Amino acid sequence: MNTEKLKLLFALQEQPVAPASVLAKQVGVSAPTARAWLESLKKEQVFVGVHTNLRSRRIGLEMDDFVLQVKSHEALLKIEQFCESHPYTSYRARVFGGNIQGIMLQFRQPDSARPHLLNAFDVMKKKGLISSIRELPTLDVEYGSSFTRPRIDAWNPEKLRWDFDWEKWWAACPKDFQPNQEKSLQTNEPVVLDELDVRILEKIGTNARRKNIEIIEELGMDKNTPGLQQKISARLKRLEEEVIESYRVYINWTHFDVYNTPIIIAEADEDVTNRLISYLSTSKFPFGSSIRRIETGFVWSARLPSAHLSELLSFVWKFTKSHEILIIDYKHSQVYGLWAETFDSESVTWRTDKEFCLDKPLESIGLKA
Repeated sequence: MNTEKLKLLFALQEQPVAPASVLAKQVGVSAPTARAWLESLKKEQVFVGVHTNLRSRRIGLEMDDFVLQVKSHEALLKIEQFCESHPYTSYRARVFGGNIQGIMLQFRQPDSARPHLLNAFDVMKKKGLISSIRELPTLDVEYGSSFTRPRIDAWNPEKLRWDFDWEKWWAACPKDFQPNQEKSLQTNEPVVLDELDVRILEKIGTNARRKNIEIIEELGMDKNTPGLQQKISARLKRLEEEVIESYRVYINWTHFDVYNTPIIIAEADEDVTNRLISYLSTSKFPFGSSIRRIETGFVWSARLPSAHLSELLSFVWKFTKSHEILIIDYKHSQVYGLWAETFDSESVTWRTDKEFCLDKPLESIGLKA
């Protein structure tokens, strides 16, 4: 990839839904060139879409994360099929490490749907698909988690490597570095949605760079209807202000020598945990990562090239009391957008009935509650 295309990808990451003309000015190329490059980058699957990160709580949904230990590869495939059929799946990925051979799952669902999910897990356990169920703290900004975005400018295209000195980076962190005590201006006041809002969120969930006319066509509406384009534009603006936390470019990191996605579950002192989380959120850490607190320490996940995997593990070993290492099978992971059929337009609420949330997903893998 030439340097100019790399700059364009970096600009896209900073402004995921900006028009090609805006990105072109930042890179110093013409708008037609920028559009052609974006099309080629997507065709070559250098990036595979722009996804929306939702303020889930504001629309009545909670995030629930689990790691399931499975008993066989056949069981793994069945659980993945369950995720395909479950109306509130948000993410799934195979995981390996230690005694764990299983799958990490995330669900974006109403609180009243949670018992159905736990019931489904119990059924899977009784039927011999899984041997253990482990819940993780929710990975979301609304719950105090911290994220770092990959800094593509840390990639050296000439030497085909990432330039980052772990020792130098951590040494620059003040010993008394403390969490930012400023309160977030974000409110958790509920946002009332209707059927059209949810359908729009579904359409832009994994392809947020769609033009308004494309969204209208995907919704099955006539783009020539007087006032319709203005109506959809106004809806999108409202959703961006009240519901959408941010946009995220999904980059295929194998193009940048990134194949490893470790998850470290560590026991550490509270001051060490606070220092690490705070420093990650403010410093120029070059890799995409997420970190969340647990009662005994933290859970830290990062996407790394092979050369830096050992650096991360050595780094963590120095200041944790103990740590467990899991590896995400990046190639067998899947992100799910919001599904419009989960919303009941008559009651104007999310569906939580047993048949929808439990019976049908289980039936898809040949099980019954």
